[in-house]
Amino acid sequence: MRLGHGGADGARGPAAAATGSPKASEWSLAQLRAADVRVLSVGFRLATANAPFCRNTENAAGMTLHHIGQYPDAAAARATFGFASDYAVLALVADGPAARAGLRTDDAIVSLDGLPLVAPAEELAAIDQVAAYRPIAWADARLRAALDKGPVALGILRGGKPMTVTITGTPACRSRFELRPSGSYGASADGDIVGITVPMLAFMVDDDELAAILAHELSHNLLEHRRRLNEAGVQRGLMQQLGRNARLTLATEIEADRLSIWLMANAGYDPQGAVRFWTRYGRQRGKGIFSAPTHYRWKKRVGLFEDEMTRMAALGSDRRSWHPPLLAAPPSPLE
Repeated sequence: MRLGHGGADGARGPAAAATGSPKASEWSLAQLRAADVRVLSVGFRLATANAPFCRNTENAAGMTLHHIGQYPDAAAARATFGFASDYAVLALVADGPAARAGLRTDDAIVSLDGLPLVAPAEELAAIDQVAAYRPIAWADARLRAALDKGPVALGILRGGKPMTVTITGTPACRSRFELRPSGSYGASADGDIVGITVPMLAFMVDDDELAAILAHELSHNLLEHRRRLNEAGVQRGLMQQLGRNARLTLATEIEADRLSIWLMANAGYDPQGAVRFWTRYGRQRGKGIFSAPTHYRWKKRVGLFEDEMTRMAALGSDRRSWHPPLLAAPPSPLE
């Protein structure tokens, strides 16, 4: 779980809490960790399975760190997670690179490639996040950069004993996946991070449905929608709902929906999960974005998913031929 990170599509901060929606404050820290593991694991599977088709890749370890400063109640966090140092392992992908290397949840992280994992104050101040999030954003950036160069040596404390664990990452589409403790239903992508809120995750019936949402947001990152919208001069906020701004935003949502089906199938998830989720979500919560000109209404969205599945089926059962069409060439400018 990440505290205080900025919202989707250029917005800052969580949306207003939805009436009756489950909140992170209603979950125990142990429940939130289990949710973090689920989001990390599904995202890791999507990103690694589709790495052969992505232009921007990284070496992923299948792990999530957290920092004691993220938690308003530090005593409760220490009671649940230990925190023998400021940084520790929050979540691991089962049989992911970090887990295979011997790392365990709650291992305290004290060094990276022999250097203490302590962020200089001037570097923290330069990070465009709320203060509580800056230390973990700094550490994540250092870890990702180190993994991209090759194996990394993490100095850890486990049961008070110092150890070193060496991790070799695996190729993945470049994106991170995180749970956000907002009280609203939502998911987002900012070009690098894919986030999903606690209420949205709680609405999922199974991991196929979760994969549908994460694949949609991952598609925004892979298709460089934030950059392309910026270069097209699309305005955010209320102006994004009008005229050319809305038309180009809708074009990116259609692209993300189309690509998400391929990403799901390549990772072994059932693309029908997208149909099931959006049918149920649209019927129960069909107002909001579905009445906005920047998104298709849910029935039309489901029809788009079905069209992509038909196109995919025409290629046969050999998934080696399932190269997502939208990733076959660099994205073109939005017009």
